[in-house]
Amino acid sequence: MTSSGLTYRSLPNPTSIRILVLAPGKPDESDLSFKFLFSDLDFDHKAFPDSTPILIGNEFVNGEDDSGFPINIGVDSDPTPQEPRYHPFQPYEALSYVWGDLEDQISVGGENAITITKNLYLLLRSLRLPHRDRNLWVDALCINQSDHEEKKFQLALMKRVYQQAEKVIAYLPLSNQGQKSLNLLVPQILRAGSLYKEHQTLKQSAGSDQGRHGRPLDSKSHFETRTVVRDANEPMSATMERAFNGSQPFLESFGLPREDSPLWDAWRRIFALPYFRRMWIWQELSLANNLHFWFGNGEAVAEPLMIAHHFLDEYSATMNMSYNAAWCASDEDNRDALKDRLVGSGNATQMFRDRMLRKYGGDGVSQPRLIEKLASVGTFEATDPRDKIYALLGLTSDGASFTQHISYAPWDSKEQTFTRFAKLFIERNEGVEVLLQAGFRDEDPEWASWVPHWDNLERPVPRDAARGLGKTLTSIQVDEKSTALNLSGTIIDDINVVNNKVLETLQVTEDGVNIQRFIQVFVRGVSMVFNSLTPRDPEEVFEQLFHVLAQPKTKHKRSQKQDQEPETFMGPSQLEALSSDDKANEAVERETEALRTGFREYLSWLRTLKSQINAGSNSEEDIVQVTNTQSPAEFQKFHQAAVKNLHHRRLGVTKGEFIIMSPKRAEIGDKVVLFEGCDIPFVLRPAGDVSEETNGERETQDGKITYRLIGPAFWHFPACEALSSGKVYQNIRLV
Repeated sequence: MTSSGLTYRSLPNPTSIRILVLAPGKPDESDLSFKFLFSDLDFDHKAFPDSTPILIGNEFVNGEDDSGFPINIGVDSDPTPQEPRYHPFQPYEALSYVWGDLEDQISVGGENAITITKNLYLLLRSLRLPHRDRNLWVDALCINQSDHEEKKFQLALMKRVYQQAEKVIAYLPLSNQGQKSLNLLVPQILRAGSLYKEHQTLKQSAGSDQGRHGRPLDSKSHFETRTVVRDANEPMSATMERAFNGSQPFLESFGLPREDSPLWDAWRRIFALPYFRRMWIWQELSLANNLHFWFGNGEAVAEPLMIAHHFLDEYSATMNMSYNAAWCASDEDNRDALKDRLVGSGNATQMFRDRMLRKYGGDGVSQPRLIEKLASVGTFEATDPRDKIYALLGLTSDGASFTQHISYAPWDSKEQTFTRFAKLFIERNEGVEVLLQAGFRDEDPEWASWVPHWDNLERPVPRDAARGLGKTLTSIQVDEKSTALNLSGTIIDDINVVNNKVLETLQVTEDGVNIQRFIQVFVRGVSMVFNSLTPRDPEEVFEQLFHVLAQPKTKHKRSQKQDQEPETFMGPSQLEALSSDDKANEAVERETEALRTGFREYLSWLRTLKSQINAGSNSEEDIVQVTNTQSPAEFQKFHQAAVKNLHHRRLGVTKGEFIIMSPKRAEIGDKVVLFEGCDIPFVLRPAGDVSEETNGERETQDGKITYRLIGPAFWHFPACEALSSGKVYQNIRLV
């Protein structure tokens, strides 16, 4: 951010921030005037009632125009005897926006001009009031961006800045027509969602005597499918509604506008905005106590749009994908724009969930640790890659303890920063989580394979898949003289075959997301598994495949005390804890059964689809949609889980004939290892030149075998118990 003509006084206290006071102006006035005030967050009368009562006026003297506000852009200066002194805390509204193109800047302020990005200029002009000034906190101007020490200390206050703001204004520029469309669309989505939930509740009550899913889980015969020929001019939502013949299992059956309705244009424009792809926005949107969306000349409370988005995510037959697709693609609405919308909508899901949990979840909702939150940064963007870490500090339970390690010094590189934080996590006994996010990459061979690429994570790490989350590696130590990591582990198997197809991206078309690529990866992987195993009970293979593909949650383990005979008298807290675990395990069991049913339905669907293709009915002219009508919700649930879990991974089989979900860079001959104290398998590859004397492994002078970490793997939990029993651990060195 260029700031020619703008100089900053040092902030007086560690809890001080600058407030930009935006001068009033008429709509046709192009120039902006503003000045700064100091505001001490520790004197906020609402947050700290014992502080000095607020307000000693807020007017400006010695103005040079009719507004009474200086025309020139003044900077904090010592008040003269004629100027009023202000309470140490001044209320303000915080802006949440995207800086915009740094090359596209506008000069404001007359003689003492500074340059700001066009996006910020348009936002400030739209927020300017006609007859009074407005107190705003704007990160690009209220923080001295050229002072990396000030940035470090101000960043530590970001959580408080957004929590203590009277209002947080999120800038989502839309046309007047777009705002009108959104005002009509959101209530319709909310109404459809309410009707859907009401219908599901009645359906569950009516079917409570028929078993959880209406038929045995081991049923192999009654797979009902229906072939529905889709009209090329018909939206997918209409096809799905016809396919289910009024059974109303999805949101589309409750009055949701079809995706060819012009009302969706505004929806698509919002989630295509860079706003939902920027890293810092996550914190700003989640922490605001009072969040409003500002569309350029209209304002709305944020929660209704968030709830509408949630309904589409959870209850739509197309998982919200078709509503982000352009019904009639044009040069302006191309494939890249569609990808932006899908990424933006996916990021919004995380942001909105965080905000709703913080605001309505109550005290029982625990905040994630920083290392856990970092597992989800892959689709967010940051101009400075170090912000992939720093922007999360305010969203995590332990973020405040890392603020001393923030550095924007130009000599502190991305690799140095990521290595420093990886070491800090390991020192905090979070080495398992670090390794879950790490992995060797051919394009960056000098990067330590155990240090995650947080600037470009290829895949999120599902918390439920990492069963050993929070476990401590028994022996792990960073070599202070190098970037190597020393730990102990046991090689339990080798990869024998691995699928050559990887699901890196779903194909994006004008109609939305084409799942053909996923089906190819899925079918080839499953076929490879069955062809690689010696003949055995198909149900045994099915069960292993199910756990690897769906990766269901595991039940809460009872404590040793809970497993013993109950005491004669148990207090309320003990009973509550016991009841809570039992309820959680019942929910896990229901979800696992639903996923298992969905997997069986999915296999049946693929067989039916294959028969349709072999019969030649799936031509370019007629799009044939084979729809499962027996258990559509379970079918959809499994499909979503499998897409997520296969992303950037490969199906494989080990020499011991265990089915494994391996990292995408895994190769035949790679080692599967269990590190001491951890029950999650990892894939390693011998590093550097090897010799026959070391059985294909490179041994160092101190007896450690040197490997590169390829990444975490997943297989059915009992497999780890069987293979790790009685094994001897050896010293391993990761480089």
